[in-house]
Amino acid sequence: MFTVFIILLNPLLYMFLFIAAGFVLRKRNVLPDSAAAVLSRLESDFIIPGVVLNAFIRHCTLESIRSYSKPMLLSLALEIVIILLAGPISRLFVKEGYYRNLYRYQLIYTSWGFVGYALVQALFGEEALYYFILFTLPMSVGCYLYGVPLLTPKKDGALWKNLLNPSMIAMVIGAALGLAGFGKVMPAFLSDALSACSAMFSPIAMLLTGLTIGGFVLKEMFLDKKAYLICLIRMVLIPLVLLAIAYFAGADDRLMQFVLFTHSVPLGLFAVIYPPRFGKDARPGAAMALISSLLSLVTLPLLYVLLTRFLGA
Repeated sequence: MFTVFIILLNPLLYMFLFIAAGFVLRKRNVLPDSAAAVLSRLESDFIIPGVVLNAFIRHCTLESIRSYSKPMLLSLALEIVIILLAGPISRLFVKEGYYRNLYRYQLIYTSWGFVGYALVQALFGEEALYYFILFTLPMSVGCYLYGVPLLTPKKDGALWKNLLNPSMIAMVIGAALGLAGFGKVMPAFLSDALSACSAMFSPIAMLLTGLTIGGFVLKEMFLDKKAYLICLIRMVLIPLVLLAIAYFAGADDRLMQFVLFTHSVPLGLFAVIYPPRFGKDARPGAAMALISSLLSLVTLPLLYVLLTRFLGA
């Protein structure tokens, strides 16, 4: 049991060191205030698309897509369950308005694209990351079509335009190149460049988390009682419900682990990044990002141990 706990705790501690480094750099004004915004754009518009492009070029085939249609449907079903749960749960904290939408977002969407990708790649390798990206595709689409509008003012325009972002575009291009067999003839320099994106992905994502959190008053975040409760519900109770649904739906061991690494990781950074762009309060989102990151050092390894013992792995 202890060995399994340490297996997952090690990459979490590695990532947390970068969060702490980003936090200290921000608090000591080593980097300018614009550093978090710059890293956010770098991560979302360059590094994550590079990671996605790399995984799809190397591993995307018609057979892999066909074989993973049912897991993707399961992922969609689990997302619908969370959306249905998030409505009444968020109402227990705030009745209406912006803050209720913020809590709804945090109850639905985690940082699977930052922490989940990094953990799966570290524990299981690049090919597993490709299948994890496929599994979380419904969450990615849902986040841009349903989640982001919860954090932003209503405006005219088709919601599908939210999908025209670098990560989704990289996925389409990578899938096309992978299906065409480009991965087998990809030049070494391009292969090395895309692999470098994978190597940079986790450290920069965690530095961004620390820099973002460092822009707020630490004491205020730790005193936010609602943040603790939201984090525990989202990172422990809801994942247990979803794991039970996945198990009775016939999910195999790896798919059960994917459910865990999608839904038990720290809460998403979009609730910190988007609100300030529209003059909204980002402190609750920052509190949940900080508290969930700290709690995950205990809750995620423990849930992973329980899951592996239950599965007999």
